[in-house]
Amino acid sequence: MSPAVTAIIVVVVGTALLGIIWAIASIMKSAPSDVSAGSAPARVARDQLRPILIDFHVHGDVAEIYYEVPLGVGKVDDHLRDLLCHDASLVLHEKKTHGLPIAQVTRARVFGRRGEEAVVVDVMELEAPGEIPDIAAPDLIPHASAVDFDPLAHLGDKDFEIQPGVADRAADEDLDPFLDEIVIAKSVEAQLRAAGIDPTEVSLRDLSLALLRTAGYEITVGRVAVSTVESGSAEIYTARKTGLEVLVAIVPHHEGEHPELLERTVNTFVFEVAQLNPQRALLVTDKFGPYLVYEKERSDPRCRFITRERLQAFVDGFAVQ
Repeated sequence: MSPAVTAIIVVVVGTALLGIIWAIASIMKSAPSDVSAGSAPARVARDQLRPILIDFHVHGDVAEIYYEVPLGVGKVDDHLRDLLCHDASLVLHEKKTHGLPIAQVTRARVFGRRGEEAVVVDVMELEAPGEIPDIAAPDLIPHASAVDFDPLAHLGDKDFEIQPGVADRAADEDLDPFLDEIVIAKSVEAQLRAAGIDPTEVSLRDLSLALLRTAGYEITVGRVAVSTVESGSAEIYTARKTGLEVLVAIVPHHEGEHPELLERTVNTFVFEVAQLNPQRALLVTDKFGPYLVYEKERSDPRCRFITRERLQAFVDGFAVQ
């Protein structure tokens, strides 16, 4: 081998070694170091909802933390207060980490809203100036971030209580609002309010999607055939969580429509499930369910119809067990 060739090989090998050393050094530099006892707590997991922060101020020794959280009438529920105080402690840690001078802060006032008015939910007293308390998160939705957590699984064990004569009701015999017929657990209500939703005025769509989000699902919008619903196009979404994809169709009842889900709607939904092939599929409606639903669920166990008879069980599945 000539000296020139040897020199070229040495240069190439040396360059490669330098590249490897540089890559290893970059990885080590970017790797997170161990968290010391006095450092800020880790942020909550991406699939856990946090209240919507809309403003933050420090006035003297008082920090004010404002959330876009609708409050009910009267005393603030303990679940919601604990949830907001936990998040407020995270906000203080984050502001401190980003260099905001809060060493003088001795208390923090936490606000929600009632209508257009900011309302104090609680006042957090710091043990010493600038020492932020670590407040444990309330366990409102157990194991929400776990892959195998499935708040919908229990629905497979429940049967419809078919309302006699529903199919014979006239279209002008309208249904009462579905919210009049379900009870939302305090823990679930706290999660909804923290997400900016007033559970006393929420639509079927917003309630359904918010519940799925509290269980760690990410929601994206999709579309299917117009014939999926009685009038207009269906509200179609995909809910994804690690290891699970759920097709979600929402069919709200509109004034003047027949109170029972049409068989055409059921059949079209099942057809779309067969075409799109999700791991699980839900049709959520505040209409009553026809007998046909039994047959469709037996034929394709991926399909679940959350009709008016099952709405309470659906909501209860997201409460603390």
